[in-house]
Amino acid sequence: MKKGWKLLCSATLATIMSVGALAAGCAGNIDDDTGGIEVSQDQIDIIQAKYDAQGAVYEYTGDPVTLTMSHWDSDGASKERAVLDVLLQGFYKRYPTINVSLDIISDYETTYSNNFAAGRVHDVFLVSDGVFTNWVKASSQTMVNLDPYIAASELLDMDDMFDSVVTRYQYDAATGLTGQGSQMTMPRDISAHVMYYNKDMFEEAGVELPPSDRIMTMDEATEMWTQLTRDLDGDGTPDVYGVAGLNMEGLVWSAGGDFVNDERTGFPTEQSDLAALEKAYKYLQDAYYTFNDGKGIAPDASMNMTGDATTLFAQEMVATVIAGSWELATIQGNSFDWDIAYVPAFEAAPTKNAWSGSVSYAIYSGIAPEKLEAAWKLVEYIGSPEGQEILSATGFQFPIYESIASSEEYLATYENSKPSNYEVFLKSAAEQPAGTWMYNQSNQWKELSYDTLTANLLDSDQGARWTVSHFLDECRKVVDQYI
Repeated sequence: MKKGWKLLCSATLATIMSVGALAAGCAGNIDDDTGGIEVSQDQIDIIQAKYDAQGAVYEYTGDPVTLTMSHWDSDGASKERAVLDVLLQGFYKRYPTINVSLDIISDYETTYSNNFAAGRVHDVFLVSDGVFTNWVKASSQTMVNLDPYIAASELLDMDDMFDSVVTRYQYDAATGLTGQGSQMTMPRDISAHVMYYNKDMFEEAGVELPPSDRIMTMDEATEMWTQLTRDLDGDGTPDVYGVAGLNMEGLVWSAGGDFVNDERTGFPTEQSDLAALEKAYKYLQDAYYTFNDGKGIAPDASMNMTGDATTLFAQEMVATVIAGSWELATIQGNSFDWDIAYVPAFEAAPTKNAWSGSVSYAIYSGIAPEKLEAAWKLVEYIGSPEGQEILSATGFQFPIYESIASSEEYLATYENSKPSNYEVFLKSAAEQPAGTWMYNQSNQWKELSYDTLTANLLDSDQGARWTVSHFLDECRKVVDQYI
């Protein structure tokens, strides 16, 4: 691993990224009819010329070979294939004797879990952080330990990657813990939660825009969301609410607690965790039924029937929405003026204000020996600065290298586009932890407790509505049973 290679985005990156507006706010052309993405060979050539000038060397000593590679269809098969085809254009220029046969697979995580048992594993396969813990513990022998390859690499600088995107794909076989130990997969991307806001609604309500340089406290946010909640027809019920999509992980974590004990073997016992859970879920319930003189600042279940949080935002039924960076392409299609800010949080741990998401690639340990070097070259290229810049040119991710993503040249490409403060995405990605699905092999303990039982906490019938204490008591029983 090339230590200390802090690759700053040069003017060439600004040239690449300003060619056209793309889903993540940078360049590339998205074909709305086909889902195809076009990044010209000239754009790829400019990126590669930069790394040639920096002395990057791409060597492969093996025979010509065809690798098999799997990927999911999360954003639609045509888009996912188009993104990877752009990456492979750059890869083939560097390694012309390595061919890649790409499979885009529906219902990927379930399908591939079955593939392990059946021995139908691609040479290089996608691993999301949502299944990493389960797959690495259930089938750690299926993944090649990447540590020795990373140590020998002259292209990678893992120390310059967002720390969270690296550590979430580490596994310590001796302790059975993730987040430490060997690097089992190569990160490809990272996403983050932000607060999107409708600037027109703020102006209409006479409310000051949220700050772009810091995280708001929950008290500040509550006051803001209350002012944005409005009864337009005078019937006593709000027609527009202040916020949708409140992130429970962020509320609990930023309050200084967690959903399980430190050993991740049961319901929390530490007073700090219990107090944080009480505080976070009390806030959620108050947001629906107590704040704003009992009218709430968040839409209740009946309003949510019209669509998810991002849909409510698009319909201008909420003034702000807490949602992921992956929603950017959808939100850019809205007709109103908008921007982004940090997700508000409690003050105990404000940067843990939501979860971040990611995908990575693993090499199959059962790969034919003659293919192993080629497979590593592919995985290495995905994680390399050059590979990351090419992937970012498609618009469906930003670079996982902090020095590239936060450079003035990179951020300058967003000065005349939305969001205007794109660095909020980057700083959030650098701080937000992985989701609770990485705590254990199965996330059933949370899905059947906190997630499912929240409906009782938010019951529109006040007589049937659970208290927070009763809700947590019931969650305790389910967590202890299923974790």
